[in-house]
This record gives sequence, C-alpha cells and structure tokens, in this order.
Amino acid sequence: VRTARTLLSLARANDDRIDGGLVHGETVDRVATTAMLIQSGADQDVIDESRGRDIAGVRRMVSVRRRMTSRDECDQFSDRFLHIQPSLDDTRWKLWGQLSGVDGRIVEKAIHTAVDSFPDNPDTTADQDRADGLVSVASEWLSGEIGGHDLAAEIFIDGGLAAVTDGETGASVVSGPRVGPNTLAEILCAGTGRVIVFDDVTGAVSTSPRSRTIPAAVRRLVLQRDGHRCVIAGCQSRTRLQPHHLVPYSAGGKHDPDNLITVCWYHHHVVIHQQGGLVDPESPPQRRTFLRNRPVRAGP
Repeated sequence: VRTARTLLSLARANDDRIDGGLVHGETVDRVATTAMLIQSGADQDVIDESRGRDIAGVRRMVSVRRRMTSRDECDQFSDRFLHIQPSLDDTRWKLWGQLSGVDGRIVEKAIHTAVDSFPDNPDTTADQDRADGLVSVASEWLSGEIGGHDLAAEIFIDGGLAAVTDGETGASVVSGPRVGPNTLAEILCAGTGRVIVFDDVTGAVSTSPRSRTIPAAVRRLVLQRDGHRCVIAGCQSRTRLQPHHLVPYSAGGKHDPDNLITVCWYHHHVVIHQQGGLVDPESPPQRRTFLRNRPVRAGP
C-alpha cells in the first residue's frame, strides 16, 4: 500500500527529472527522496550533487531546505504526548509518545549517555539497554544521598502471603505495582523506604525499625574505602554509586562496612537484583567478580 501511494504521488508530480529516475532503474524510495528534494526548491546543481549521496544523505539535504516557521514549531510542540500504560496487574508498563525534534534529541542523548556509561553485558540487547538507560535517567532525578535512590518510599507486605511464598506474593509499593522477590530484595538492600507488614487474619501491623536504613556515615565510609568507584572487576564507573550487601539484608546481613561494597547503578539494579548476579564474597575487594560467569536473567 505504501509503495502504491508513493508511485501515485510520483506520477502526479509530472516532472521529467522524477520520471527519468524511474526510467533509469532507480528504486522507488530513491526517486521519492529526490522528488522531495526537488519540491523543496533545490536547483539543478544541488540535485546533481545529491546523485552521489545515499538516501539518508539526500534526506538530510531535504531537511535543511524544508521551511520551518514559528507556527510549525508551535504545532510540533503542541502535538507532544507521552502515554504510560500499566498492565491490569501492574507488572508491566508500556510507554509511547511523540516529541518535537529538539526535545526528542534531548531525550535520546540523555538515554544514550546513560547507556554509554554501562559496562558491556552480553545478556542484553540494544533495546533493553535503552530501556535501562531511561530508568537510569529517571532514577538520577529521584536520587537522595550518595548511594541512595527513591525506588519506593513504602513497601506493604501481607505477612501471611509473603511468608509461604518467599516473597513471590503479597508485596507491593505504595500506590504502585506488586513486586516480587528480586525487587523486594533491592528495596531492602538500598534501605531507602519503610516496610509495613500486615496480617489480614489477625489485623496485626508492624513497621520496619529506623535502623534498617544504612547510616549516612557508613555509606560515606564505604564509598571512601572503595575509592569512589564501582568495585566490580572491569568497571570504572564513578557515577550513580550505591552500597550493596554481600549478605543480603533480607537474609540477616548487617550494615557493617565489611558486608557492604560500592557498585554502580547498572551493576546493582540490572545485573545483581534483576538478573540474579551473585557477587563472590571471596573475590578481591577492588575487583569483585560474580559467582556465575554470566548473570542469569530473572523470569522467562
């Protein structure tokens, strides 16, 4: 259908320069791009110059010659939107939208800048890297103290459900989605929120003690000890650094400096808590490695 519409448009143009391209065996896309260049008001010298460029190059020539009025910019900006749609059970979210050219480039650059700071991970695709980059940029806006992030302010846990399923049911963040054991462990490790445990049967409610949060002085001591960089072997990141418990807090690990290491957001959020990577506690303090050669992706 698209090709038919393009051919119809070219036929209606009634221009010998366009017809000549079709006669000489140029592809429809190539001829259509040349037609856009002609319609932009380019003279013959410019058209001749375009013959030595690929289609992408010709489209750039068209772009710089296309008029952009103040009204055009206003219309493009007013057409902006972002849809955020959670699934019915809040376990997956879809995002799609449209931005003006400049704003789109800003978002693209921010995501790519975040992705460029990530270490190589053979278990992720380019699309997954961009998704992680978007979450990383958003997390940066919600960052608190060094090593902190507002992953969730409060976590509600149905004690009866969570106890018999090892946290696979019964846990959710305030005004937000249900979470599983990976995310719950990350929230507990980060120590940035309050845990509220309740029992629907007895009506009992308890909250986490203040001591659950890693003291700021301990965070800074660990950061200083680790040279203000991620200690995972091969990673030199000095941004978005967070403390991680070698023995998980959820398994009784303490906020002792010997049980804490400094890792970047990517290794903490993506590799450790979401892909199941386990840090080898016997590996050198400044060159930590994983017990698995490659992290195991959580879920299907």
